[in-house]
Amino acid sequence: MDRLTTDKPRGNFQTMLNFVHSKDGLAYIAYGDESGNPVPLTEWAKNQCEDRNCTFPENATPEQIDDCICDCAYGDYDCPVFLAYTFACQACHLRDRLKMYEDVLFDKDGKEIFTLEDMKSAAEDLQNWEKKTATAHNGGTDGEESEGT
Repeated sequence: MDRLTTDKPRGNFQTMLNFVHSKDGLAYIAYGDESGNPVPLTEWAKNQCEDRNCTFPENATPEQIDDCICDCAYGDYDCPVFLAYTFACQACHLRDRLKMYEDVLFDKDGKEIFTLEDMKSAAEDLQNWEKKTATAHNGGTDGEESEGT
């Protein structure tokens, strides 16, 4: 299996899977400005909203922008900025979670060191060990009471 998360995407597929990423607690869009630099998702969304004549508090923080976008869309899920913002947030959270697993399963060069089959086997071994341990602690009864008690 190939690694999906990367901080240096090569090609369209890797770029698509890593287009939104987090850094220092904020979501960023890779290549978000004219120079190809990452742009905070909230800044991008604010600009898109302002292009559609939506307003924000002066000097709004990323948290305030997030609140405004989410409040504005409440009940109006057809807003394209809200939809893009929501999809990007979802992608960012899922990428972060996947990256945590991939950082364990792959070496620094992207080579898989712990396969999915290895993980399944380890999980089964752990479950069997937990069952044996529980049985041993319960006097060999698997936690069930015997008849007549």
